[in-house]
Amino acid sequence: MAGHVARQGRLTEGERSTASPEHAAPDLDVRDVSHAFGDRVALDHVSFRVVPGVMTGLLGPNGAGKTTLIRILLGVLQPQGGEVRFRGGPNTETAHHSWGYMPQERGLYPAMKVGEQAVFFARLHGLSRLDAQRRAEHILDELDLAARWQDRTDKLSGGLQQRLQLATALVHDPEVIVLDEPFAGLDPVAVAGLSQSLRQRTAAGCTVLFSSHQLDLVQDLCEDIAMVDRGHLVLQGEVSRLRASSGRRELRLHLESVDRAWLQAFPDVRVVSDQTDELRLGIASGTDPLDVLDGARRAGRVTDFGLDLPTLSELFLEAASSAREPVR
Repeated sequence: MAGHVARQGRLTEGERSTASPEHAAPDLDVRDVSHAFGDRVALDHVSFRVVPGVMTGLLGPNGAGKTTLIRILLGVLQPQGGEVRFRGGPNTETAHHSWGYMPQERGLYPAMKVGEQAVFFARLHGLSRLDAQRRAEHILDELDLAARWQDRTDKLSGGLQQRLQLATALVHDPEVIVLDEPFAGLDPVAVAGLSQSLRQRTAAGCTVLFSSHQLDLVQDLCEDIAMVDRGHLVLQGEVSRLRASSGRRELRLHLESVDRAWLQAFPDVRVVSDQTDELRLGIASGTDPLDVLDGARRAGRVTDFGLDLPTLSELFLEAASSAREPVR
């Protein structure tokens, strides 16, 4: 991010290159957290870690318990079981001074002008009037809102208001960023812009956690995930490892030949779909997809091919289905 100054304590380039969710010291450590509203269990013994310099997604369908967990992280709710640790110590209100938070519901003042709004939130975080003005100008420019400085907030489109809400969460240059459904209602251009801002801050060593029910939308943005369903943690870990280790792979082939007799040489290969110009094959873990590709090329001309790993939605459905199966 142009003009962004890394705070003391953020990761250096070398430290980021060796950081991983398994080995890095966590900024946020969720330990066996449980919470219920009457008879409805919102969270049931949920545990995961969020480390600096790694984009972490808290994913799951609506009603899974994501917002309840975020409120516990922020201290709005106290867990009825378990605890949240921040940088090895208690997760206190004082610790939250270095945080930036964007709620799912809009928390903006409708009659306030865009620039005034950004300055106001910067001042709430303790910045001087001069520093607040500078930070407001910087963040609104970054999020393409500089030209809207004098516009009333309630005159903005829904997408622009979402961007302004993000600006108020980032205006004080937080070290920890927690966003609840930040992509809701955004068009693809706005999603790309928001994603770029989050990537820049993650690269600078910030701790970034965001919730989303749009699993495939954020598939390429998350580096680490915690998936919840009906209050239970059903899947967690690095996205690349989870997708690669799932054992589910599909080889996509565009063939000029319609002859499928060559498939008989690969009894472990499953035909997922067979259309005139595209063949999709399920590749078992013990089968080399390059061998299958060579078999197809011997049978005819292959004009295009690709190996597709399961999406986050597919991984979630599989994990949630397993978690819901009754114990025998």
